[in-house]
Amino acid sequence: MKGNGSILVLLLVAGMLPTMLGLPVVTQPPKPAEKEQKHEDSNVERMENIIEYNKYLQEVVNVLESDPVFAEKLQKAAESDIRSGVIAQELEYVGHHVRSRLDELKRMELQRLKELATKQFELTNEIDRDHLKISEHVDHSNPHTFEIDDLKKLILKTSQDLQENDRRRREEFKQYELQKEFEKQEKLRALDEQHRKEYEEELKRQQAKHDNHEKIHHPGNKAQLEEVWEKQDHMDGQDFDPKTFFMLHDLDGNNMWDENEVKVLFINELNKMYQAGAPEDDMKERAEEMERMREHVFKEADTNKDGLISYEEFIEQTKRDEFQKDPGWDTVDHEPQFTHEEYLEFERRRQEEIQRLVAEGKLPPHPNMPQGYHPDANLL
Repeated sequence: MKGNGSILVLLLVAGMLPTMLGLPVVTQPPKPAEKEQKHEDSNVERMENIIEYNKYLQEVVNVLESDPVFAEKLQKAAESDIRSGVIAQELEYVGHHVRSRLDELKRMELQRLKELATKQFELTNEIDRDHLKISEHVDHSNPHTFEIDDLKKLILKTSQDLQENDRRRREEFKQYELQKEFEKQEKLRALDEQHRKEYEEELKRQQAKHDNHEKIHHPGNKAQLEEVWEKQDHMDGQDFDPKTFFMLHDLDGNNMWDENEVKVLFINELNKMYQAGAPEDDMKERAEEMERMREHVFKEADTNKDGLISYEEFIEQTKRDEFQKDPGWDTVDHEPQFTHEEYLEFERRRQEEIQRLVAEGKLPPHPNMPQGYHPDANLL
């Protein structure tokens, strides 16, 4: 990718992570009264873990961008060298004033972490200090200067977190689909033969109605983008122009598309399949479909794997033979999200959970799950 705003894989975070500070995580065995809220706390803790170093990351990126020599070396670096952190070796060649600013940033970050850790320890005076989490994005062994290991740790931590975000999203969607199948099977078991047939027929009608839509174009190819050009951009009657199209959707004018700018391109395709309030359309699946399309387009067009699609990368994509083809798109609702064995294991655990809640008096003694009951997946 070209230009000063694109020097580091760290910029994967641009437009994706909230700009806020997280807290160091303190773990301890929950008290009996705390167990009911454990799953809620874990969600907050997870978000704090992901963004705990975000401010520090942005400040380091800004300082590194100010050194033209480092920026030039990075632009010429191989993707594997960036992803692995080997590029951090180039820190040896930055100017003295840049190193001094990085040293100060590191000292400030370590001081912040120390103060937050101390405060958290004081608030939970029963905590064992051995369970205090040490943040992984800073080299704690050297608290005075910003070195190669600091840059490498920051690069690796950012890349790992963003990959983990997508992995978690896919796993959460899988659990959602398992739960949906479980509810359907439980309802079928509760019905007599006649009502079971009626319910199955209704499911078939809803599926047929959901499937009755226009062709879903291959995300990112010419046919799909031309439809955006005509319907969303209101350029019907004008020949598709890649340069103009890119500029129209470069919402912040930085000569790059981030993930949010790319996801807007799929609205028309998603509207073909999903409408809010329609019983046959699952909006959770719509959201997952958008993310799958986003991942696919970045895989094809983001050639330097920095999490952004530059103007140059987009133009190169439009020149490829594949850009002209439209093989269609296999939608998520027609792709299996779990195996039969995985469902049987999920069903076993869910039945055990229901029996436990019945025994605790939190559910009526009924052999089937009540309609609308959605237990938290964290309890599993």
